[in-house]
Amino acid sequence: MWNHEITLISKKVTGKDKLLQPISEDVEATLLCRKKRVTRSEFYQASQVGLRPSLILDIHSFEYNNEEEAEFNGKRYRILKTFPIGLEILELTLMEELP
Repeated sequence: MWNHEITLISKKVTGKDKLLQPISEDVEATLLCRKKRVTRSEFYQASQVGLRPSLILDIHSFEYNNEEEAEFNGKRYRILKTFPIGLEILELTLMEELP
């Protein structure tokens, strides 16, 4: 069921500061998603290379624009990988950001 909301977050460069470093702001897009479980095999395979996936969500593939971060239930996540499920669904594997 598509009964959860996820906010995909991308960075947009809006200018440069006095040191000519880029200034960016978050651009957010909220959409519906379907929550899935992280399987044991996926968790252990990822942990072998130092990653800890904590959440898997399905979204409609046309709504994804290569965002690198997401927010779900008030927590910020990094998008580790995407995997197409058919033509219309994209699976996002998320890792919780450390403060």
